[in-house]
Amino acid sequence: MPLTPDADPLYQAARHHVRCALLPIVNGTAPDADAIHQLRVCCKRLRALLQLYRPYAGHQRLRQLDQQLRQIAKTLAGSRDLHVQQQLIKQLASSLDTPLSPTLNSRLMQASHTRAPSSADSEHLIAAFAAVLANWPHSASGTVDHWHVGLQRTFKQARKLARRACNSDQDALYHRCRKWTKYALYQHEQLHDARLPADRQMKRLARLGERLGELQDLCNLQAQLQRLPASPDSAALAARLEQRKHHCKRRIIRLFIRTFGRGGFRC
Repeated sequence: MPLTPDADPLYQAARHHVRCALLPIVNGTAPDADAIHQLRVCCKRLRALLQLYRPYAGHQRLRQLDQQLRQIAKTLAGSRDLHVQQQLIKQLASSLDTPLSPTLNSRLMQASHTRAPSSADSEHLIAAFAAVLANWPHSASGTVDHWHVGLQRTFKQARKLARRACNSDQDALYHRCRKWTKYALYQHEQLHDARLPADRQMKRLARLGERLGELQDLCNLQAQLQRLPASPDSAALAARLEQRKHHCKRRIIRLFIRTFGRGGFRC
């Protein structure tokens, strides 16, 4: 028989993550950059926890909840991405032989522009997370052993995508691998005794997730640059971007091997 919500450790964890993420905006305050980041992380953590229900929860229900969380994260993406892109453009511009023109910098910022979040957005976010928790599935057992099935599946999915990304060099595969790497990390943290320090596998997954996130930021900026009119300025920035991407991928491949083992990585 399924556990009641209050007796389900996964539901308790989900509720805790939501409560912490919503705390800065419960009084109607518009979310700032840090609050938006924490809300997006909360979405990823909840999507990771949902994967642990796969052995005993309906696929359609899990898919629906995953889509709801994905939509919440999507509504938050613009503001956070703008902040990250500003920092990335500044870093890349400092490494160019000539300063980045104000015109190109302005165009890149305009391409990233998004509406500032308001207090009305806070109300919608609170309601959206409440809807997710209201329809949250419940574990058939409170025993941690039952969760390892989902964790093993997540780890295998991340490893498979890592091998495919390494052997094909497709940016999209690196992005998909990032999602499953994050899921594996968050699931591992859920099963790990919080009183103990992070183990080696958790540290490797965290480092890999950071590098994959760096690559995704570079790819996002590259896509913006490609939509702008060509100029010597943009060509220089594009070349520096490509160099940075290549260097980032080499570091990721080394982390792939350390995290998932050497087998299957031929690049």
